[in-house]
Amino acid sequence: MKKILFLILFLFFGVIFNKSILASPNIFGLHLTQTQDLISAKDIINSNGGDWGWVTIVIRTDQLDYRTWQDFFDNCRRYHLIPIIRLATYSDNGNWKTPTFSDIDNLANFLHSLNWPIKTQYISLFNEINHGQEWGGQVDVKNYVDISLYAINKFKSLNPNFFILNGALDLAAPNALPKYLSAKSFYQQIYDYKPEFFDYLDGLASHSYPNHGFIGKPYHTGQHSILGYQWEIETLKKLGVKKDLPIFITETGWPHREGISQKNNFYTTKTTSQFLLDAYQIWSADKRIAAVTPFIYNYPQPPFDHFSWLDQNEQLYPEYQKVVNTPKLTNSPEQITKYELYKSQIPFLIFANHEYSAQISLKNIGQSVWGETNFCLQPTASDSIEIDQICTSPSDRIYPDQIKIFPFKFKINPSASKKIYLSWEGLPKTEINLFSENSTFYHPKIDLWSKIKNLFHKK
Repeated sequence: MKKILFLILFLFFGVIFNKSILASPNIFGLHLTQTQDLISAKDIINSNGGDWGWVTIVIRTDQLDYRTWQDFFDNCRRYHLIPIIRLATYSDNGNWKTPTFSDIDNLANFLHSLNWPIKTQYISLFNEINHGQEWGGQVDVKNYVDISLYAINKFKSLNPNFFILNGALDLAAPNALPKYLSAKSFYQQIYDYKPEFFDYLDGLASHSYPNHGFIGKPYHTGQHSILGYQWEIETLKKLGVKKDLPIFITETGWPHREGISQKNNFYTTKTTSQFLLDAYQIWSADKRIAAVTPFIYNYPQPPFDHFSWLDQNEQLYPEYQKVVNTPKLTNSPEQITKYELYKSQIPFLIFANHEYSAQISLKNIGQSVWGETNFCLQPTASDSIEIDQICTSPSDRIYPDQIKIFPFKFKINPSASKKIYLSWEGLPKTEINLFSENSTFYHPKIDLWSKIKNLFHKK
């Protein structure tokens, strides 16, 4: 009877809030397989009013190509997507190689070298580490904690804007060492070994799947449901963890029957897409959740073809269009605006009480796109100079590493001293030597032609 009542209430509120199922801020996102998937995924993530949605993607120690990843971040900036980067090593004899301190150094230094699209830089420390396969072949809680604490310190020392998440656990894993350790036992062993681990985290990554067998319903509750993160929070509190950690559901979702082969124990895409919308109704009501990135956007081959949103022709399953059509909201992530003087062009001869045209060129060395965000600099010139602020126009789109020329006019008051300067906030001073009206200039007695003739005459 209680379950029926819950379902009725769920459906009732689902009808009421169906016009916009996603709460503010925007929690909607996708888990990507490869960087190039961003180009098509953007139209799903930020569809129907959405802006600055989320993407989770894996970076491997053997795939640290600067151009690939900087292009990815540039596209995240261009298309307004917030990346969550999950660290990984590489597959070695069927297991993911156990990361070393050197691996952490390489990953951290590489990711720090990139220009991220927003100020906060989200990092998740590996994947389902209560699986031995994910950690060199055997579960090793102490080694994971030691590596993670080293990673947190390394990333934070490079940039305090790194936002560190744990490696999400498989909440359905059994106690069967060395291959598996239950989530409850894993958390318990972390706390017994180094409880400060949780204090150093900035957020909690969770894989809240509808288990067991990925066939749970959206309204199910408990550890093996789409509300698995709630069980994790309560478990940590019972252990003694006092820090309130925002939740990032970096994997979730229902596999569908459709794939390379038909799997009738799964639901159809019609059902899985509707379940996902129902789940977002529930997640969006929880203020603790920052992001949800269902697994997985484009993986139409085994072993994840039944999770893939795209079919073998890389076309969106038609039933998932209802997710695309669902109204979404926006985020407003902070971006760093930074610039430097590239060049200035100012007349050589400057007299008081005359208006002059000049220009300066500024290079965008920050994260924001000038024009997309308001970019104006107030003058900090000498009091005796009349000069306006410099601003981008609404039509401008000046991306990082691009240069913008700002024309301006200025006029110097007659009472000004001879040495004065032009400047705007955050820029170096450009000194101006003022000439008076009665200044005289030196004219050489011998002109250039005479000099040439004298040169030949001496020979």
